Amino acid sequence: MVRRTLALGAVGAGAVLSARVLLRPQVETPRRLVDWDDVRRIAVSRTGDAGSARRLNVEALEAAYTEMAARVAPLMTEVCQVPLIAYPRFIALDRGGFIDANLGMAQRLLAPVERIRATVPESRATGMSRRVLDRYVGELFGLMSRRVLGQYDPVLALEDVPGAARPASALYLVEPNIAGIERDLNLTDTDLRPWLILHELTHAWQFEVHPWLAEHLESVMRGLMLDALSADGQTLLPSREMVRKLPDTVRGQVHTIRHVQAVMSVLEGYSNFVMHRAGRSAIRGSERLEAAMQQRRRDRGPIERLVLAITGLEMKMRQYEIGEQFAVGVVDRAGLSALNRVWESAAMMPTLDELRHPERWLERAA
Repeated sequence: MVRRTLALGAVGAGAVLSARVLLRPQVETPRRLVDWDDVRRIAVSRTGDAGSARRLNVEALEAAYTEMAARVAPLMTEVCQVPLIAYPRFIALDRGGFIDANLGMAQRLLAPVERIRATVPESRATGMSRRVLDRYVGELFGLMSRRVLGQYDPVLALEDVPGAARPASALYLVEPNIAGIERDLNLTDTDLRPWLILHELTHAWQFEVHPWLAEHLESVMRGLMLDALSADGQTLLPSREMVRKLPDTVRGQVHTIRHVQAVMSVLEGYSNFVMHRAGRSAIRGSERLEAAMQQRRRDRGPIERLVLAITGLEMKMRQYEIGEQFAVGVVDRAGLSALNRVWESAAMMPTLDELRHPERWLERAA
């Protein structure tokens, strides 16, 4: 009994000493929340392009994208009902370019969080957590760089830097991934790129025609990321205050996350709805393109499915289906004009429950 007690005491003392060593502030200057150079290195190493990347003819590709966008924009208006007068140009990216673009997005969003993090003394524990986060974000961006075909960047930010010009929104196509599925799924005789451009152009319509949307997303994300950490947006809350606020913080964050999921489902599902509804009459091989994308989703291996689930990308892909089913359900019951009321204000966005029961949203909208 005595030996067991001494042994347990030694283990407990060792754990306390280890914790103290891990949490002990270090003399070095506090580092950033994420080491972006390390994240980029990890992500680029996962692109699959090492030694085989081919230089893109960016000028020719972007000229072709511009012509395609002009051709499909009227198709989008048939569904959206309000024309998109001006939109960003499409930019051709390789996988490394995609990683750099998304690093820029992430840095803009995390800038105020990193500023608060800089007030926390550096320790071995924070160093370990940063290395884990660097690895996770790098692996995530590397995976996305091999799968994403197109992207719209509405340039969301959680703070305005005085005197700094806000970057322009942008539309991207990741050409190596498009060329890869065009080859692998035998889609060379289809209008694959115009079809994808129709989807991304709809995202531009959502944000460019409805400025409230970006402002609303920035507001809810600011609350989600900053309110639990800081009262003034500059310094970290005391630990005791964080603990006291924890129940209310968790409840508020769960509500906010559900709302963001619903909004993202509408954004992605509506774009898919436009792509499918408008594309079927004017996009060459549209039915084959739809079937090919469904096959691409079914053909994921068990490892890829696991990675998608762990990273949350599986939920992101479900947003396309849930949002499109909502759009179809509303249009079948009440027509396109009723569906397009979701773009009137944040209050008109459906809840997650209404996404699955379009008739409930229609009752509230009425």
